[in-house]
Amino acid sequence: MYLRQNTMNKTIAFAGSNAKKSINQQLTTYVANLSNEIDFLDLRDYADVPMYNFDDEQSSGIPAKIQALYTLLQSYKNVIMASPEHNGMPPSFLKNILDWLSRAEGEKFLQGKKVVLLSTSPGGYGGANNLNNLKNIIPYWGAEVVATFSLPKFYENIEEGQLIIKNANKKQELMTAISALEFSTTEV
Repeated sequence: MYLRQNTMNKTIAFAGSNAKKSINQQLTTYVANLSNEIDFLDLRDYADVPMYNFDDEQSSGIPAKIQALYTLLQSYKNVIMASPEHNGMPPSFLKNILDWLSRAEGEKFLQGKKVVLLSTSPGGYGGANNLNNLKNIIPYWGAEVVATFSLPKFYENIEEGQLIIKNANKKQELMTAISALEFSTTEV
């Protein structure tokens, strides 16, 4: 995780995957390098948070890591969230983190934030079904989804182990999505 000390009016980016070689994590890192106003958060640092259960919440309260993550998110104006697609839905890892966050200080834990949703996959749809599901649910937590971006055929966009978006239209689509957060970007 690399974060700045003074984060207000900045953007935080994370991938909702706990996989060691997550392609959505690679997409998030790529996006975080587009602007010095984007901080990258490795959500895998929260992989040991127990699966949400109302009984556990009642007996043990909100896990300290979730409370810290909630506080951290409140210090950012914008959120960039990349999510893998598991059977058309977000993975259980991301859903669990979101469930806990919705219990931390009230369900509107993204209140007033602008969100850009990203997804990539090896296949031709790039996680588009998942993005539609997230686009519908994110406003429930108080955020405004300002853009989405889907990158299909992830492995066709890798050169020498690094993500590069080869299709000029897709690269422009990503830049347009990110610029919806109203900050300066540097093309990678």
